[in-house]
Amino acid sequence: AGSIADNICFFSGRPDQDRIETCARMAAVHDDIMSMPMGYGTLIGDMGTVLSGGQKQRVLIARALYREPSLLLLDEATSHLDVGRERAVNEAIRATQMTRIVVAHRPETIRASDRVIVLDQGKIVHDERRSPRLSGPRAPPEAALTVLAS
Repeated sequence: AGSIADNICFFSGRPDQDRIETCARMAAVHDDIMSMPMGYGTLIGDMGTVLSGGQKQRVLIARALYREPSLLLLDEATSHLDVGRERAVNEAIRATQMTRIVVAHRPETIRASDRVIVLDQGKIVHDERRSPRLSGPRAPPEAALTVLAS
């Protein structure tokens, strides 16, 4: 419940509207929000607008980005998005300075990763460093790691 802005800033006592909108743009949900009757003030939940599965995912991604974590863990976070939005979200997240661990099965998300680890029955069966930046012992902390589990 609450407004979309409240849900992105997670009911912060001091919400930053500019940051809310920046995170919504990064999560590729800003245009959807602006098409709603009250924009970021639109109520969602039981007494408000019902969001699609993809919109919910993108609002939750915006919420995670709003908090500016040093480590971002995403588990199938783009599973309900079309390829274009998935690509936009992946590119925006990749541009951040945070370390990302992404659990994914979708090819678009896997392609956006610097390193891919494939797990089978809890064991690593493949570990691929896909970026020259990761070939040495000093991998940057903002590298993306995608884990595939079967």
